[in-house]
Amino acid sequence: MVFLTNLLRKLPTPEWLLKETIPGKRTDNKWWRLETFRFTFNSDGRRRRCFKIAYPYMKNRWRLASRNRQFKPIFDAELQDTRIDAAAREHGLRQHTLTASLIRQNIQLSPAILADLAIYEPRTFECLSLIAKQHIQNTNLQVPDPEQEYNEQDVEPDAEEEQVPIHVGKHILNPTLFKDVYNRF
Repeated sequence: MVFLTNLLRKLPTPEWLLKETIPGKRTDNKWWRLETFRFTFNSDGRRRRCFKIAYPYMKNRWRLASRNRQFKPIFDAELQDTRIDAAAREHGLRQHTLTASLIRQNIQLSPAILADLAIYEPRTFECLSLIAKQHIQNTNLQVPDPEQEYNEQDVEPDAEEEQVPIHVGKHILNPTLFKDVYNRF
């Protein structure tokens, strides 16, 4: 019997068997249905039991996930800047002044690390802010405030800038929903 198994392995696989077992060709409807239900198993109601409802739901969730993947780094950077600015204001500094002073002293910490220090290591962040304050006093460092620079500019944005979206496609959000994100770049 063992010899027969080795002999059958050497024979080519019949085409009718390949169609049922290779999921990449999508000829096996049962496999694709089970795969769809696997992706929608944590949904509620008929989304997890009915293929006609589960399949469009799954495609929509994939579309939203790919769209949100583009905006996640932008929102993470905004959150880090907010956290650093809030912690720096507790010590009498602004975020841009703190980072400029640390960079001049060759203390190269990324915004993600500074945000983590501000949350989980407040004493370490306080020491960094004291180092930055001492450097500002010693060198009379003058860092322009980016918020005041923005206020000095004309308030009305150009009409051409608002009409140009970053990405072109039907599944990307309308650029008017994220004006502040788009105007930063």
